[in-house]
Amino acid sequence: MLWETVKIKNERKGRTMPYASVGFGRLSLSCAACDLIDNFDTYAYVELLKAVVNNETLIGVRFLKEDAKTTNSLPIKRRKLKDGSVVGGIDISNKGTMAELFGLAGTQNKATRYGVKRDPDEENVLIIFGEK
Repeated sequence: MLWETVKIKNERKGRTMPYASVGFGRLSLSCAACDLIDNFDTYAYVELLKAVVNNETLIGVRFLKEDAKTTNSLPIKRRKLKDGSVVGGIDISNKGTMAELFGLAGTQNKATRYGVKRDPDEENVLIIFGEK
């Protein structure tokens, strides 16, 4: 048999495209999404934000350092391998908040992907937009 290698495209849902996965009561940001924030590994908490622009609801994720924790912030959970090494990407868990922000997509037992971009006005805020 003559085998041909399947090329991995770096497109919208590819491994280098920033995205957020929502479901199971959590928000997961890909490694590429986290890389949009300078020194993202120095942040320990996030605040979730909401805005309506041109009749579209956008969700913001403001990264906060340890000393900037607020009553409305959630801890960042870093993904680890079995050997204890940290891999890219983070998780933010709060089932009630995910349901409030994303409706059924926030709590269902499957993940829905959304696009992510950096807020041009704030260096520590990511914007989650339109279903992908």
